Amino acid sequence: MMTASRAVWFAVAFVFAAPGMSAVFRENGRFTRQALAKGIVFGASVAVIFAIACGQGTS
Repeated sequence: MMTASRAVWFAVAFVFAAPGMSAVFRENGRFTRQALAKGIVFGASVAVIFAIACGQGTS
């Protein structure tokens, strides 16, 4: 379940993960639309895992 705590952790993790993952997928040192799209997708998956691990679930 997505609690407020997990939503906050997701937002914080996504802010850092999306640009970082976009940097991994850049082509010839340039950010392309494909690199940004892949960064957003993989950054969101990293943020979800981080939010589940760090956020508080329902009691």
